[in-house]
Amino acid sequence: MSPRRPLRVAYVTGALYTGGAERRMLALVKGLPRDRFEIEMVLLTEAGPAAPAFEAAGARVRVLGWGRRKSRLHFMRWMLDVARLGPELRRGHYDIVDGWLFHAYVVTALVRPLSGAPVMLSGRHFMTEGQPHMGAIERFLDALARRRSDAIVAVGEAVRDDAIRHEHLDPARIRVIHNGVVMPPPMAPSERAAIRAGWGFGPDDLIVGSVANYKPRKGIELVLRIAASLRHRLPELRFVFVGEGTHRPVLEALVAELGLADIVRLHGRELDARRLYGAFDVFAHASETEGAPNAVIEAAAAALPIVATRAGGTDEVVEDGESGLLVPVDDEAAFAAALARLATDPELRAHLGAAARQRAATVFGMDRMVAEFAALYEELAERKGVRR
Repeated sequence: MSPRRPLRVAYVTGALYTGGAERRMLALVKGLPRDRFEIEMVLLTEAGPAAPAFEAAGARVRVLGWGRRKSRLHFMRWMLDVARLGPELRRGHYDIVDGWLFHAYVVTALVRPLSGAPVMLSGRHFMTEGQPHMGAIERFLDALARRRSDAIVAVGEAVRDDAIRHEHLDPARIRVIHNGVVMPPPMAPSERAAIRAGWGFGPDDLIVGSVANYKPRKGIELVLRIAASLRHRLPELRFVFVGEGTHRPVLEALVAELGLADIVRLHGRELDARRLYGAFDVFAHASETEGAPNAVIEAAAAALPIVATRAGGTDEVVEDGESGLLVPVDDEAAFAAALARLATDPELRAHLGAAARQRAATVFGMDRMVAEFAALYEELAERKGVRR
């Protein structure tokens, strides 16, 4: 009897940058056994800065070179590119096509009848209330992608329940696979001191860190108001916000209005924010809506004590009172009280940080995520009668 051949899997996405989705895809490329899976990256627009890491890990990278939609002419070209995607996928002889992020899984679903792929997956990374920008066309295409997918991978139970409630999806077609995280080593004291000095803060300051895009509903304004309310009671507190976005002018104006320039840093965009977590003392996440917040998972892996809102699937990451403190969404008083409690109790900070890291390793470990994807791929391939 001849040995079974590996399943050919195509990961379709726009380009390879350095975000959370790319880190998970790279972990799968590295972790899925070569005797069972062969991974190819199908990139719609360009290679991106992370492409060499995927090639070094053993994945073939195909760049289709689509243009970006900037005018009617570009839109017509985009439609032509979509029409060509089906035959491109058919030429790859893939057993499984896994579309990552919205645009990728939508276009793969559109061309599924032409792709020849026995198995197709899409993902669900968000809560319905967190996507107000999606218009009628986007919602129609999103629903079409769900109908044409053999399985929908949800990043948490809350996301799964939201999809069932709002999109009326068959629960049997949704598989929950929590995001994986790489467990970082402790930060060297010299590196920690250097990063903090770069912000203008010293070893005796207590830094509250946050990693989130500068946009509405991320709760950054709430934390800034808390910074103003606590500054005289807890003068050692400092605040660093890592991210970027269209809301920066609003945040800069609020920092000036509240007189916080000496204790607040709007750090801006960071290519890989994980390198900064070890320089924080406490992690704050005040978002109003979440799916499965990667920033909170990464903070837990870095052994940070966490204060977060009960938004979406955040309580799947943080167990209130065990591995962090949870407060109601948009409750400024409760959030301020939780931050003050951690600021004044170093033993509690140490306990919650250690428990958070243990939970991250247990529930959100990268090996666990890879094993669950492998099991899902093989289950779907067997169900569809893929010959190996």
